[in-house]
Amino acid sequence: MTRHILKKGIVISILCITAGLIGNSAYADDKEIKPIKLKSKCLKQNPLAVNQTDHALLDIYQQVCDKDNASRVNDLLAQAAMRMYELKQPMNALKLATQLQEQNVRGTTLTDVTFLASVQIANDALQHMRSSEMRYLSNELTYPPAKQLSDSIRVALPAPDTSTSKAITDESLKKEIRNTSTNNTTRRTTNRKVRTTQPTRSNVTQSVAPVKRQTAVTPTVTKQPNTVQKTGSNPFDSLK
Repeated sequence: MTRHILKKGIVISILCITAGLIGNSAYADDKEIKPIKLKSKCLKQNPLAVNQTDHALLDIYQQVCDKDNASRVNDLLAQAAMRMYELKQPMNALKLATQLQEQNVRGTTLTDVTFLASVQIANDALQHMRSSEMRYLSNELTYPPAKQLSDSIRVALPAPDTSTSKAITDESLKKEIRNTSTNNTTRRTTNRKVRTTQPTRSNVTQSVAPVKRQTAVTPTVTKQPNTVQKTGSNPFDSLK
């Protein structure tokens, strides 16, 4: 009986904990996705915020319209321009950045937004030119500024990453000098050993086998008896 009561209590506790976790999760989700609605006055002062639905962008504009952030308005609007570029709205981003620059507002964020949005717009126009209009850049009008931009980008390439390279210190220089001198000493010792083990040409005696002179063989001619009989001799002279 006691065991049954304990099991029942454990099950009830687990169910209560699970219900609490689900409720907290749902409350957190509701809190995160709670939409931001800008006031009409804020929208009137910031027409580029009209019809925007991105929570992060609306949150930036909400801070812009807060009077407590009057000293941070320009920085917040620069962030809004960058967020528009991230949302694939290069025209709105460039328009907002241009408005701020016309008010003598400067900063690296605005410069980056101007560059990125302009490149995106130019790339979109180029893709439309090639895919839809089926034409190339013209030598007289569109190619020269495109080439100038390409040359400028080539000059402004990022510097090489030296974060992983070792710093040059006095100790590292001394170590490098010691390694260099050791390598040179080893190289000279090796060359000296090679010279002592190789015989010089002056010490090498070449033995040439004497050339046997062949004596000329004089052919021996055996004289054969002259069997030619004189004409008109007596054939019976040998019988005498």
